[in-house]
Amino acid sequence: MQTFKKAIIALDGTSSKITDKRVLINTRYALSSLGIPFEVYKPHSLGFKKLHEDMNQEDTLYTLNDSLQYHLCEKPHVLISRSYPWVQATPKPSTIGIFCQEMIGCDASQMIACIAKNTPVRQHYDLNRATTYILVNEYQTQETHTMGRYGLAAYSWSKLCNFDIHASVLLHSSEEWPKVNDMLSDGVSCFSHPDDILIIMNRDICLVPEATGIIRAHMDTHNLEACYAKRVDVATDGLLSFNDIKNMPEYEGIDLFAFRPNAKCIPLLLQAPLLLGRVAWDNFWADRIGNKLPYNICYHIPHESEWTLSKGSDGNEENYRAIQDYSTPDCMGIEHYEGYFADVK
Repeated sequence: MQTFKKAIIALDGTSSKITDKRVLINTRYALSSLGIPFEVYKPHSLGFKKLHEDMNQEDTLYTLNDSLQYHLCEKPHVLISRSYPWVQATPKPSTIGIFCQEMIGCDASQMIACIAKNTPVRQHYDLNRATTYILVNEYQTQETHTMGRYGLAAYSWSKLCNFDIHASVLLHSSEEWPKVNDMLSDGVSCFSHPDDILIIMNRDICLVPEATGIIRAHMDTHNLEACYAKRVDVATDGLLSFNDIKNMPEYEGIDLFAFRPNAKCIPLLLQAPLLLGRVAWDNFWADRIGNKLPYNICYHIPHESEWTLSKGSDGNEENYRAIQDYSTPDCMGIEHYEGYFADVK
């Protein structure tokens, strides 16, 4: 690990619209926590040569956004970007961390971790060609309350896609209640680029507009090929942003899974025929993925879940049998889930 003698914070608030003071507060806190002295860079009119020298000092860590300073800097740096449009956050070989402004405005812990680790982020091939696929099941029931939840969720995906032009919503078709390995198979078949990301969710899960930027930033910084996220439950009749839900308590269930084409867990998950929305499918997937997104990016209107009722018992039993068949010594087996969901058996 390289030892930094100092750090320079060069965030051009005008061009990149950094208006949240918490971004600067948490950046300073992260550097102070690591014992790295820092200074806030002051713009000058001494020309590009002087600016290039300032942005390439030895033993110096830079915190930058996608501005002229960033493009001149070849030393190790942390890049802070708006969550949309994501194309602004293309990393360089010297980038050791990428964060959206919302992430740094929320807390400093992930920045501390990436600076301490000090390794380059996952490098993109050609981000302009990469797509984020949001895959949900098309099969649905017709109750008024359920249709309302589906409608709000779809509205949230539409708003996200208006901001992130690299995002696309896909529907998985099935004649019966969907199985998540079939959904994953559909999604994997859409991969066409190494930077693609597939997001699989329940039909009634809403996404904040910043969700895809936060997912990509976290996966790039930590070199992850897959991760999962928990939702928050909130009674709302309108769309919410990251700032609205960032401090809400997360729900125990897991409702969002993100994969890149080379994720090692995909072959195993493709084999296990688990029913969506029935007992333990999400826990089985999360155990095999192992990387939890530390940010609230999805939400859900609370309702009575069929897997907790008698009419969901057949599907619960089917999931238990499949989990038992596909358990391995390296991953939690059926005995773990039987204990966790004993009250619904």
